[in-house]
Amino acid sequence: MLLHLSIAGAQTSASFPSVHLNSKTLRAQEQAEEVFERRDYGRAFSIYRDDLAPIGDKYAQYMVGFMHLTGKGTGEDRVAASAWYRLSAERGTKEFVGARDRLMRTLDEPQKTESDRQYIALRKEYGDLILLANALRRDVAEFRNRTGSRIASATSPIAIVDINRSGTTRSGTEYYAQIERRIQLRLDYIRSKTKIDIIDMNLETINPDQIEQRISAYLEIID
Repeated sequence: MLLHLSIAGAQTSASFPSVHLNSKTLRAQEQAEEVFERRDYGRAFSIYRDDLAPIGDKYAQYMVGFMHLTGKGTGEDRVAASAWYRLSAERGTKEFVGARDRLMRTLDEPQKTESDRQYIALRKEYGDLILLANALRRDVAEFRNRTGSRIASATSPIAIVDINRSGTTRSGTEYYAQIERRIQLRLDYIRSKTKIDIIDMNLETINPDQIEQRISAYLEIID
């Protein structure tokens, strides 16, 4: 049943500020499903683990765990499966949470301890908070770099050239307002999940390095 979940639905939650999925990602998702259905499990495992799991694809993270659990495309390893299931469930998707909880109940105490260790390592590399910290860093840099891609003209020497999906252009004001909204959503989510007190909300002075360090410290703790 889980194998046939809507991939798009597995990426979102009511509160998670999604990172845009580009056409390359969508093709990789389709390819992984196709090769899995053809029972080319080694290839499917590689796409899920190496191409999709690192960018926060929760369905792919679940599938890496499922393939560890069943020994499809990789060695059978219940502890590794549990760590990946825990990572896939961090947005609260009901099906992933259920799979995680059922598997965790089958582990003994030493296995749970090792699952904790592997889960911490995974979420410090592929978890949502790390994903958002990296996206925040890029957005803050773009917001501050207001001498980026522009076309000068007699009336508007700083008119940003930004062609969106509809083929129209957006003004510099709209472009940077959108970045500012994304930054605010990401900061709000990070603060709500970690209780990190992000006092400095000034986008000209906010320190992404400091936020990332606080996130890294938070991720050492199993909640």
